Amino acid sequence: MDILTRSWLCVPASQKHIERTIIESSADIVLLDLEDSVPMYKKQFAREQLLALDHSIHNRRNLAIRVNALTKPEGIRDLVFLLDHNIIPEYLIIPKVESAGELRVLNELISATGQRVKTFAIIETLKGLRCIDSIINERTNLRGLILGSADLSSEINFKIAERALTHIKCDIAIAALSMGLMVIDSPCFKLNNEKALRTEIETAKEFGYSGKIAIHPAQVELINKLFTPTAIELKKARAIIKCLEAAGPTTAISTLDGEMLGPPFEIMARRLLKINESLSRTNRKPA
Repeated sequence: MDILTRSWLCVPASQKHIERTIIESSADIVLLDLEDSVPMYKKQFAREQLLALDHSIHNRRNLAIRVNALTKPEGIRDLVFLLDHNIIPEYLIIPKVESAGELRVLNELISATGQRVKTFAIIETLKGLRCIDSIINERTNLRGLILGSADLSSEINFKIAERALTHIKCDIAIAALSMGLMVIDSPCFKLNNEKALRTEIETAKEFGYSGKIAIHPAQVELINKLFTPTAIELKKARAIIKCLEAAGPTTAISTLDGEMLGPPFEIMARRLLKINESLSRTNRKPA
């Protein structure tokens, strides 16, 4: 079953009442964070919080865990702790990925335990951006890329603004989508600013992003709404498929409402319908 990846609510693993937050969240995926949101003195406590989670919660909610960078001691401690205690989330999020070697070592360590886990690499450094082609070719368990705008901005020394990050956002999307990987957008750091969040989501959708990180529960509803196909979009998608299927064996081209259609239009249409099917399977409200 395909898992919806519209909204990823980032929650510090050190947070109190973490189980309640997970259960009550309307996000498609709850991302339990061991990295930036957890101060150094709480790292071990955060790991133990993951261990204390009720096992049934993994069946009730789709979880992701963001470890610390694998080039740092805390990242290795995170990984060893998870593997030693058989804590296997739906997705493992690896921050500050700068080389294919990091993903290769990760895969070897996980494979040695007989486990499999889907990974997402966060591209949030200039070195990672430069090495993106080699990173996406390390395909064993890699399912997608996540844009990390805050760290990239700090390296480039400009304010976090969608205008300044447009080219980077596009480059990461092209790299991921060219290899059949998903691509997830960076959080909107302007809390209580629906206009800014909406603008970021709409820009991300234009580049082919399939979801966005949320850093506050209040952001989840709009992320889910805007990444969900509308009834109008679905009606047109079904019409496109029907029109092309009726075109006959001699051509792959047709027209609909004065617009020329071809195979790429069918791909996009089927993608929208697939998202809607996933909504139905997970008992969420499809269009």
